[in-house]
Amino acid sequence: MKKKLILLSLTLSLIGGASISNAQIMDQTVYTIPLSSSINLKKVVENYGYGTNEFNIIEADLNDPNNSMDILFNTQGLFKTISIKQVVDSTPNIVAAANTDFFLLQTPTSSIGAMVKNHKVLSSPAESSGKYASMVITDNNKVTFEYLNPNIIIKNITTNKDYTAPTMNKVISNSYRGITVRTSDYAYTTFGKNTSNPNRVEVIVGSDNIVKEIREGKDAVQIPYGGFAIMSFNVDGSELKNNYHVGDQLELTLDILQNRPDIKTIIGGGSVLIKNGQKTPITSSIPGKAQRTAIGITKNNKLIVFTNDGRTQSTLGLDEKDVQNYFYSIGIVDAMIFDGGGSTELYADGKAQNYLYSERKVINAIAIKNEKQTGNVAKVNIVPLKEIIYTGDNVEVIASAQDNNGSKITKYNTPSFTLTTSGFNSQIKDRAITPTTSGKGTINATVQGVTGISEVEVLDSHSNDDKYKQNTSEIKKFNVYSNMDDGNDLISQVIKSKMLINSEDAVNNLVIGNNDVYFTSNLRGNSQNINSSVPNKIFENTQVVFLNNTVGLYKNESQLNNLKTALNSEYKNIIIAMQGQSKLFNSFEQNMFDKLVESVAKQKNIYVIYKSNTNDAYKRGNVSYISIVDLKNQNYNDLKNVKYLQMYEDINGNLIYNYKSMFN
Repeated sequence: MKKKLILLSLTLSLIGGASISNAQIMDQTVYTIPLSSSINLKKVVENYGYGTNEFNIIEADLNDPNNSMDILFNTQGLFKTISIKQVVDSTPNIVAAANTDFFLLQTPTSSIGAMVKNHKVLSSPAESSGKYASMVITDNNKVTFEYLNPNIIIKNITTNKDYTAPTMNKVISNSYRGITVRTSDYAYTTFGKNTSNPNRVEVIVGSDNIVKEIREGKDAVQIPYGGFAIMSFNVDGSELKNNYHVGDQLELTLDILQNRPDIKTIIGGGSVLIKNGQKTPITSSIPGKAQRTAIGITKNNKLIVFTNDGRTQSTLGLDEKDVQNYFYSIGIVDAMIFDGGGSTELYADGKAQNYLYSERKVINAIAIKNEKQTGNVAKVNIVPLKEIIYTGDNVEVIASAQDNNGSKITKYNTPSFTLTTSGFNSQIKDRAITPTTSGKGTINATVQGVTGISEVEVLDSHSNDDKYKQNTSEIKKFNVYSNMDDGNDLISQVIKSKMLINSEDAVNNLVIGNNDVYFTSNLRGNSQNINSSVPNKIFENTQVVFLNNTVGLYKNESQLNNLKTALNSEYKNIIIAMQGQSKLFNSFEQNMFDKLVESVAKQKNIYVIYKSNTNDAYKRGNVSYISIVDLKNQNYNDLKNVKYLQMYEDINGNLIYNYKSMFN
């Protein structure tokens, strides 16, 4: 029998009203998608009107023993980069991963900062110890962000003495002077002698950490698998000959590891942003607004892995200060920034969640894992990534499966599920559904016989409006005219004269965006131009609001405030008079507008009157859309089509409407 499990409902909320930048937010949407019982993917859009910021966040509760963190890198050689997609797709138990450290854009390459995995040092910290910080993770999932001593400590267990090397497993320039260490994880061979270093000294250490050979002035030799080599570079290597001898037992470590043996993982990064809840100086800065990757910890030990889009036509991007301000505003206790720009990538549910021009290979990544999966599906979650759904919309969904312990079963991503809908018809392709009929129903995701559902309502994008009445005996309240300025040609004058004759003393005249003052002033009844000079007008139980949607609403903040005030008012009928056509300036404003009007359209009557080349009336969702034609756009070839809008009030105070022909 197929089991059905009710979906944890989609959360749409503001993150404490915080903005990721100093810009004024017009609209903010947050989708919270459960990947496991304690790991969420959050997809956020902030709309400022002139642009947006879109960011993706993994929120993982580190108090949950099912959750762990790991560092990903190229196991074929630390001098190589990785595709996060390829590594995650081929590695079990990974819920999500994101790029981390800065690196050199060359081959071979190396990380700027430290790499430690399972207590083993793989790369030394950044040479500029006060510039680039590191993420430090303990065995019990405690995370700190610290500036580390850059030196590698080489412990001679045999002689009980410690020595240091400034670099380990780094690309070093020809001008470098000092001791360096390379392990078989990074390089296959030693440097060997060359013209600059004819007497180079190399200490060869085996996988058992025992010194096997001390070489001077010899050609390159293979580094033992699992071992390492200590080499002089542009300096006299006599200290190596004095400090180490064949048979000595050595150990590579860091001072932080000596002092805190419970440290399991270290990942290099950029500047610390927040320390103990307070902003810190930016120590490494990459100027400009761009994609960013950052990481933070909340006071209740939740890990926040953050990425944002940038440098696209609509997304603004961020700098380090923007990320810092945002983290500070939502109460992050500690935070650090990672590499960004083209390296930024957050991978979850089998795809990059942020926008990528193309995937850039990176030096390493942080992985969030569920390593105690049972494999048996106990619960399915499914979340549609759209708030207001109309017929014809392409709606992406994200589905996940959890076991009895709440862990994500990572072998199942959204394409693994069978998607269906009930209560409405739809077309389904890949990760998306496209409703073809309206109605209340569910979007369903099924795997292993377990189904999760998301309850949704699909609104009709274009249907007959029951408020349109061809004939009515109700009391007329409004005649609605468009811009009547069409020069002084004879036909225009005849049409306007006819409209003036047909006007009535007891009727309100609304003239939207009109430039012909003579026409308005000579109409009988109560006449009112509705434009930017008169953006609001109240007529008994009807409020009229003007919107100039030919430009972004952000250019006139009062327009949006007027709209919100009207929609939240006591008035039963709201007429939204648009200067332009039916759509808003861009898709982000349109989404905001749809949310605003649909949120009240079941309690109020909403009428959107807009400019078009034809007269048309229909319903979109629960909102009436009514077009009117400017006089200059009227079809003079058939004067019966020259019409204006009439609106009547029924016995319940609702407005109904039809078109009145001037010559009929």
